[in-house]
Amino acid sequence: MEKTKHILIVDDVTTNLKLAAEVLQGHYKLSMAKSGEQAIQFLQKVKPDLILLDIRMPEMDGYQTLEIIKANPATANIPVVFLTVDDQRESEIKGLKMGAMDFILKPFEPGVMLSRIDKILQIEDLRKNLSISARKDVLTGLWNRKQLEDEVERYLDETGQKAVFIIMDIDNFKQVNDTYGHIMGDAVLECAGKILKNSVGPRDIAARIGGDEFAVFLKGDYSEEEIVEYCEMIIHQLEEDIADVINNKDIVTVSMGIAQVPVDGYDYLSLYTKADKALYFVKQNGKNDFHFFYQREEKEEEEVSETENKNVDMEKLEQFVAERNEAEGAYRVEYEGFKHIYHFVSRGIGRTGQTVQMALFTLNYIKSMGVTPEILHKAMKELERAIIVSLRQGDVTTQYSSFQYVVLLMSASEENAEKVVQRILDTWEEMNEYEGIQLDYAIKQVEARNN
Repeated sequence: MEKTKHILIVDDVTTNLKLAAEVLQGHYKLSMAKSGEQAIQFLQKVKPDLILLDIRMPEMDGYQTLEIIKANPATANIPVVFLTVDDQRESEIKGLKMGAMDFILKPFEPGVMLSRIDKILQIEDLRKNLSISARKDVLTGLWNRKQLEDEVERYLDETGQKAVFIIMDIDNFKQVNDTYGHIMGDAVLECAGKILKNSVGPRDIAARIGGDEFAVFLKGDYSEEEIVEYCEMIIHQLEEDIADVINNKDIVTVSMGIAQVPVDGYDYLSLYTKADKALYFVKQNGKNDFHFFYQREEKEEEEVSETENKNVDMEKLEQFVAERNEAEGAYRVEYEGFKHIYHFVSRGIGRTGQTVQMALFTLNYIKSMGVTPEILHKAMKELERAIIVSLRQGDVTTQYSSFQYVVLLMSASEENAEKVVQRILDTWEEMNEYEGIQLDYAIKQVEARNN
């Protein structure tokens, strides 16, 4: 076994620590702790490959120490071997049930001790390799969607982080499969995977998230110029290398949508949804390009101005402002428009004596029940429909985040607001077909503002 493997030995008796060190030194890197508490403090800073843990220790015994180790996700997978003078079957069963890998009896038999530790470390290496394989895409060697999501969420758990989330899609990929066959299609995907793998640093992550769709998560604070330079490099490299693969430069290009942390979101679903919207905008506007999520919104506003300002008539203006079908009662507006309406209403409340309630609807979901971003997106569409058909004319709603809608209930008392909210809950419950998603809400009366 390589000397780079690191073992922590925990025993309150100095003689036992020395005896264990005499057997293991020269084979492994060793650290010592003389109590369970000292071991826990050590594990907060260093993660060894194996822990040899004495059972009988004062204050905190081996069982209590093991319980704390297993309760911490950061240390739960470190293999633990108990050191004991107790050869009672009950003690061994108790330790194994708690998660210990093995028992080594004192006094130590050097050959037995080395053999058992060697086998346990081999098993642990195999487990790690299998775990890594399960989180990688077989064709490209990139990480898969689950690993990407976990890595993003783990990174964003630390407050104040900045990052860039990019979704990219191979344009005209179906045409490649139809024209050149699926073997050539796989070669294109492998080529894209190689380019993305080489484009990211050791702390970043590149993933294939399905079909011809890829994602990159760049950790850190990047300027817009740096992001643009990165995207241009990827587009150019893909165009050149894939053209060599299929011997045709005109078919395959790539479209990219960009979301940033924290301005566009601070969780995987928010970033995925907004990057996907930016990607969709590129797809609808010629492909072979990239767009930031905020640029998508600005571009849409510019296009509306360019096409409507010159020859706008009142009927078109009303349709644009209302953003609703004739059969629907609520105004569905974009978030910026909702903020303007909120400020206008809050300033007018003092003069009119009107009572306005604001309700926030939140979809809470359980990842372990298989709730994917696609499922949540569909659930949000159902929530939007439930809100629109349940509200009255004059009420206003907008999407607040990737899993929230907010509503302004005009001229509504607290009692009336509760009735409207209950109607929305009942309607959504009838529409919802996904387990693991729950709709919660909060209501607050809008306060009058003087400024």
